[in-house]
Amino acid sequence: MFSKRSVAASVLCAVLAAGATACGGDGGGGSGAAARTAAAPAASSASPVVLDLLSADEIAAKTHSAMAALSSVRVDGSISLDGQRITMHLSSDKRGNCTGTVSGSATGALEIRRTGGKGWIRADEATWRKQLEKGGASPQQAARAASLFKDRFLTGFDDQQMPESAAMCNVIKGMFEDTGEDQVSKGIAGRTNGVKTISLTSVSDGKKLVLHVATEGTPYLIRMETTEGDPGGMDFGAFDKPFTVEVPPADQVVDFSVFKEQLKPA
Repeated sequence: MFSKRSVAASVLCAVLAAGATACGGDGGGGSGAAARTAAAPAASSASPVVLDLLSADEIAAKTHSAMAALSSVRVDGSISLDGQRITMHLSSDKRGNCTGTVSGSATGALEIRRTGGKGWIRADEATWRKQLEKGGASPQQAARAASLFKDRFLTGFDDQQMPESAAMCNVIKGMFEDTGEDQVSKGIAGRTNGVKTISLTSVSDGKKLVLHVATEGTPYLIRMETTEGDPGGMDFGAFDKPFTVEVPPADQVVDFSVFKEQLKPA
């Protein structure tokens, strides 16, 4: 249902190169409960549901439906995927607007802003060099372009040229539209980030993921975490809260179309 692969990989694989397994399709990263949510109405505070009385699959279905219905969400946290530590601090909405940062332990940090179909990405010189070489540029071409791009916002690209921009800004779609076969078991009640929750344990590809679901009001996913191997977690909040994307000033922007020749392989 909410596998860490569906959350992290679907959003970040294009830009952070988490690996072929992360980006080569995620059809098995969901759950049977998620597959059934198309017919499940999203819960709301106007029609409260006593989650404690429901089965694990029923809770998972209602949570999945509630999260998929969001207009916007904030994601903060750090989790490991295919040997790389991925960190995200990102506000995103269903229209593809977003603002925040994402980073990979092997590739560096990116700041991303997107609004009204226009996107801007900023990174330091070392991060740009890695990304450009990975995209096929020669070391010399990557070095020249990275020197121009460093600490400035790159813009003037479309979703085919910079697919990671669109992917990162579609967090809701990336997280909550997968289906598959995960085992979900019901845990205990508690408090997570100041919210009353009940935990679910999801087993995907033999790996455990603990989900903390709000038990008051709408059954939102408040936090997901791993406790095995390299522990980590992601927190969810600012549900349906509007946010502002600040358009970078012109003197901090580089137009990709002007310099795209430097990105071509030798």
